[in-house]
Amino acid sequence: MFNRMMLTGLLAAVALFASACQLDVERNADGSFQIEAVIAEADIAKEIAIGISEDPDAESASVDLRNGYALVEMTGKNERGTRTDTVSFRLELFVDGDHLGATVSDAVWNDIEIPEELVEVWNEELAAELEASAKEDPDSTLTAVEITEDELRFEFRVETEQSKGQG
Repeated sequence: MFNRMMLTGLLAAVALFASACQLDVERNADGSFQIEAVIAEADIAKEIAIGISEDPDAESASVDLRNGYALVEMTGKNERGTRTDTVSFRLELFVDGDHLGATVSDAVWNDIEIPEELVEVWNEELAAELEASAKEDPDSTLTAVEITEDELRFEFRVETEQSKGQG
């Protein structure tokens, strides 16, 4: 249960900015766009809850933003439905090349530290998902990501035909 819930929560956490953010769009002199997407801490928890709602065993999720990282906690029934499990982890977001990167650390399941080998697998799967997502929009470049105590902020540069010299 914790593996499926963990991955579901992670993917929801990093993909949520598409639907829960406040956008500020400015046109650059070359015709490209500079986009700032800001998500308040309360909206992040709502979006993760929506993401994990697809998992019938998931019950709740919470996010506590700190300067530079987020603490995520999720609860849900185990595979047999005989007890409630709790998974928590630290999530750091960063710019990797020109797209979003994420790292999970300090992962705990029912007060037991999750083995580093399993956390490494999650990080590899998360990186693969983020890489695939980045390839869906090759004209968009992530230039900055910041986690503060109140919000999650992304900055993108989006190329246009004009900025690519074709317009």
